Amino acid sequence: MEPLRPGDPAEIGGYPVLARLGAGGMGQVYLGVTRGGRHVALKMIHDGLDAPEALARFRREVATAERVRSRYAAAMVAAGLGEPPFWLATEHVPGPTLRQAVERNGPLPVPLCLALLAALTRGLAEIHGQGVQHRDLKPGNVILAPDGPRLIDFGIARGSDQTQITRTGAWAGTPGYVAPEVIREQAQSPAADLFSLAGTIAFAATGRPPFGRGPVEALLHRTLTGDIDVAGVDPRLAALIRMCAEKDPRRRVPLPRLLELTADAAPPGSVPAYRAIVGTGDRLPASRAEAVTMGLAPSQPRRSSLLLPALAAGGVGAVAVAVALIVQYAPTKGSQGPSANPTGPHPSTPSSATNPTNSPPAATNGVPPDDILVQPLDDHFLKVKWTSLFTPCSPNSRTEPGAPDGFQSSAPRSTSDVKAGGSTTLSARFKYERPSPYYVAAEVRQPDSLTGSDSSGVVLSKPKLLPTDGDYADFTFPDDFNRKDHAELVKGNYTVIWLHVRPNGDAYYLSCDGFAVP
Repeated sequence: MEPLRPGDPAEIGGYPVLARLGAGGMGQVYLGVTRGGRHVALKMIHDGLDAPEALARFRREVATAERVRSRYAAAMVAAGLGEPPFWLATEHVPGPTLRQAVERNGPLPVPLCLALLAALTRGLAEIHGQGVQHRDLKPGNVILAPDGPRLIDFGIARGSDQTQITRTGAWAGTPGYVAPEVIREQAQSPAADLFSLAGTIAFAATGRPPFGRGPVEALLHRTLTGDIDVAGVDPRLAALIRMCAEKDPRRRVPLPRLLELTADAAPPGSVPAYRAIVGTGDRLPASRAEAVTMGLAPSQPRRSSLLLPALAAGGVGAVAVAVALIVQYAPTKGSQGPSANPTGPHPSTPSSATNPTNSPPAATNGVPPDDILVQPLDDHFLKVKWTSLFTPCSPNSRTEPGAPDGFQSSAPRSTSDVKAGGSTTLSARFKYERPSPYYVAAEVRQPDSLTGSDSSGVVLSKPKLLPTDGDYADFTFPDDFNRKDHAELVKGNYTVIWLHVRPNGDAYYLSCDGFAVP
């Protein structure tokens, strides 16, 4: 953690910026805080990195972070992809990195190294099972949280269904930890993560880089031709490291077998040495005022233009540094987060994370674009369903934090109000508060009969500005909704999800309603 510098932003996406956490070839990482006092890591892409390749890489990072759901990996919280400066918010995991722990305490004891090997093996198994390769596993990308290690920085990770972005003749990874087949052939596979795991645990056990020090060329040569450094390491641990560090990926121990071989290792949290280490992390400021007192932030917040100096990405590998954590709540009013989508992009809306060409256009004077992007806040959102007039929608989903009180919606309540093939009116307002400007949109989840191979059965309206006099904003279904060829009134139950749309086009859950067509 470092003090802020001249030109650093005072806030990003509505999060106050408290300190610097690190930097990589693509972006600067800051420590931020929510209104509820939870810390987040804010990665902002460097100004000037606006080439299609760089933006595609950053959007892929967001898409990968969205899809990874593991107790051993930090979760994404929010992202701003609509217009520069582009940013990604992830939860801050308290504790030092594995590199910091070894640098401060020296080589770790054997039981702890075995515990970390077992835990990180389980973590890799989980993310590989979700079709994601980390591609930059190293001591600096493992945070020792109180309840166990976390894999962080998916900046160069890639899903099995994502295309290669790295330029011809280049590869992604960190010299000394990257696998031989990646250096030789730019070939990535889940087995390459196992090679990196071997180097990470070897460093933990010895305090030495797994293939020594020196120029990049020397590290690459030793990686291709030399043995991993396990001199003086416990025989069992050394054998496991060597099994992961085989030069030929086909001879590397498979993850299921490694899980079996490490099944008897103790959980890291039960190892006394681990409990002693996790308490050595930096003390974090709880607010901007405390950051000022600690000398991390200026006493007068700078309203900078958010322009950061571009940093040259040297060396052969493309290395990105990000810090990630688990936060449950979003930034406050005026922000673009949160965005935690545990089940992938929403079926009705093109995701700017997975489809860069379909990201919402920039807002104009606070007016959101017509093409909005739904941002689920929890695991329940995609399952929310209306079934009858006499029961609430279920399961309960998290509403947008900070939403005004008294939101009311209206949908047809009498079966005689709507008929198949016709239209109906859906309405929304705030009864007590008069937020202005405040845009809402409706998402209609149609009966199962309208769900098929060419349609999810989910359609969205364009956002509308709520009247400030307490009147309702009306939406006509299906005329005011997208994909009109897939929107019609047929027999069945309709779920209406009401959304608050922010100026950048991100939309967040407010309430649920519904109606039935006889």
